[in-house]
Amino acid sequence: MTRILLALAGVILLAVTALAAVWLLGQLLTGLGLFIVGAAGVLGRLLWFLLITGVLAGVVYFVASAWRPSVRAPVRPLTAQPEVRRAAPGRPKRGRSGRRTEPTPVPPASTAPGSVAPANPAPAATSASEHALTEPAHAEPVHTEPAPPEAPETEAAPGGPVRSGG
Repeated sequence: MTRILLALAGVILLAVTALAAVWLLGQLLTGLGLFIVGAAGVLGRLLWFLLITGVLAGVVYFVASAWRPSVRAPVRPLTAQPEVRRAAPGRPKRGRSGRRTEPTPVPPASTAPGSVAPANPAPAATSASEHALTEPAHAEPVHTEPAPPEAPETEAAPGGPVRSGG
């Protein structure tokens, strides 16, 4: 009798386990089905959006490329800009009147806090040694134009990877 009861309990336990497995498989398939249906809905709406957007973009492109103004403005030819004349490198710069332009002397700033600098200060007397230092005997004209740009010299990079010490 014990054998019959054990066999009957085994069959019932096997049936309940199989029923639980079928139920769990149904739950998994239901979840998978809902996911697939939801993804299909989202992808379907995305497809409609892309189709409508593509059609509207095509219409906009066609209308924009086909549009022409009712009155066309005449096209003017490109005129050359007048050439700017510059002083020759060896010649001094001249102002509008044709006279040489000299830099305007600026009086030194006053160091005393309450003092006022005179409008036309008297030139300070220079000694012979200071005069020799400030004005050479054979002064060359100062070039006021910038030097032409030159390409910087470059060296070839050393072959192989560059490594820091270590």
